[in-house]
Order: sequence, then C-alpha cells, then structure tokens
Amino acid sequence: MNKEIIIEAVRLNIKNRFNIAQNAMLDAQKSANEETKSSAGDKYETGRAMAQNERDKYAQQLEKIKKDKQVFEQINFSQNFLKIQKGALANTSMGWILIAIGIGTLLVENQNIIIISQESPLGKAILLSEKGTKIEFMGKIMEIFEVS
Repeated sequence: MNKEIIIEAVRLNIKNRFNIAQNAMLDAQKSANEETKSSAGDKYETGRAMAQNERDKYAQQLEKIKKDKQVFEQINFSQNFLKIQKGALANTSMGWILIAIGIGTLLVENQNIIIISQESPLGKAILLSEKGTKIEFMGKIMEIFEVS
C-alpha cells in the first residue's frame, strides 16, 4: 500500500469534513436569522434557540477538524519507521493502520485503512511495536507484518 496515497486520502477526508461542517453551520445560522416572529409567541424564540444550538454544534465540529488538520500537517510521514509511532504505516493481521489522527476507517484504493491516533486504545496497544511482534488486543492476537 502506498503511504503517499493514504496521506492524500486523509487530507481529502479532512477537507470534505471541514466543508460539510462549515456549510451545515452556515445553514443553521441562516435558519436562525430567518426565524420570524409569529403569533405563537415563544415559538419564535424556541426555533431561533434550536437553530443557534445547531450552529454552535457545527462550530465545535469545525474547530475539532481544524485542530485535526493542524496536528496531521505537523506529522513527519517521510521517515522510514522501524517501530510503530506517529507517522508510521503498519501492515497488520487486522489490516493497514496509519498512526496519525483519529478518523477511523477510510477506503483507499478498495482497501480499508484504519487511521488512528497514538492515544487511541489500539494506538497505545501497538505503539513502539516492530515487524514480527504479536500483540493481544481486545482478546485477539494481532501480528505486525510490516512498518514503514
């Protein structure tokens, strides 16, 4: 599996999540701004508050995505890794794992790639492991076939 292709797929994922959250936040703000007073009284305020809460939720998501992007862009992926650490790509009996930021599984070139942070439970379990290491994780044995 080509590490550069995976890295670009993660960048695209971050960009797409950013755009989706930003558009949702703007739509929620627009909705809040367009709420008009009705004879129902509190209905206006309730609708406006709900739209504002939605906007705030998307704003928080946007901030998290910005932080993820910042962390991701600071990772040195180019070095040759002998042990699993931030920036390493590992081929394991569970599949390909990239240690970077917590995204989850991405489909890259018809293969599922697990994108995790080193602080995640799986990240902690495999951190500093090297080729040939076997690790027990959640009751299953995982073998490290390759680290790059």
